[in-house]
Amino acid sequence: MRRHVPPLRRRSLGFTLVELMVSTAIGLVMVAGLVVMFANTSQSSRELDKSVRLIENGRYAVDLLTEDISTAGYFGAVPVYTSTATVSPCEVSSVVATDLEGQRAAATPTTPFGIEGLTPAEAAALTCLTNHQAGTPALILRRLDTTALPAASVTSGLLYVQTSNSALDINARYVAGTNTATFTLHDRDGSINTVRRYLSRVYFIASCNECGQDTVPTLKRAELNGNQITVTPLAEGIERIGFDYGFDTDGDGIPDQWMGLNGTAGATESAAGAALGWGNVVAVKVSLLARTTEPGTMGFAPGARTYSGGLNGTVTTTIGPYSDSYKRQAYVVMARVNNLAGQREAP
Repeated sequence: MRRHVPPLRRRSLGFTLVELMVSTAIGLVMVAGLVVMFANTSQSSRELDKSVRLIENGRYAVDLLTEDISTAGYFGAVPVYTSTATVSPCEVSSVVATDLEGQRAAATPTTPFGIEGLTPAEAAALTCLTNHQAGTPALILRRLDTTALPAASVTSGLLYVQTSNSALDINARYVAGTNTATFTLHDRDGSINTVRRYLSRVYFIASCNECGQDTVPTLKRAELNGNQITVTPLAEGIERIGFDYGFDTDGDGIPDQWMGLNGTAGATESAAGAALGWGNVVAVKVSLLARTTEPGTMGFAPGARTYSGGLNGTVTTTIGPYSDSYKRQAYVVMARVNNLAGQREAP
């Protein structure tokens, strides 16, 4: 005799195998969709982060260069307005101090060039520009610090310049040195005058940021720092740079002729720049190309795009096209050399 099963008991027997398989399949499809969506979102976020860092690095590099170029050639109250060539920017403070003293003691006193351009070959020859990226020029900037210090507060070994504001200092309008004992010139009230640190900087492109660990091109600065030259990374992903120099040939503080040292050969252009006189540079145009620090992962292709590499002499150079998947952003900015141009402007 068949046993009767109440309806409630039949409903509690559970899912069939087919129902279980269908529900599992539906769940797997939903999970797969979520995984794909999460992966795409993460990838898009990474690409956005790369682009943001690309823009930030480029803008930071441009702002930094513009600010430093604008103050180049500032020598405080040093009563000399003629500039000339000086020692290599790779020399230490004691050597530079000797050169400055020689310029001061000359029959016609001079100060070092506030701005000086280097061709790619000249930049590569400087031993202090470690890991210099081949084919890229460099820019030398020299000036005094805008902040004055008491002579007793100088850091021994660093290079400072002190000027005189007093008739007590016979035939000594300024002195350069690396220790407190050097600074004996007076202010108007007869007290020992303040000093300003001498700054010598070279901006260049290196082939790596943390060299030995990566190959990310980076804007770096080699700076005089006592008995050594300190190289500091400034902005990652700065791949190429060009410097065009505006020379004032008629003395009114306005550029009359533009030329650059951004070519691969450069000897002719270097001689032409020297002939125009680095002391006549009143403006600098910077052409900068920044790239992402990592290649793109979403099928980005730069195509046939090219970029301005600045002037080679008076001829515009181009960079690219590139066949990799790095995103790039070009920047062009002109900076006025206020301290040099301002001296030439009509009152």
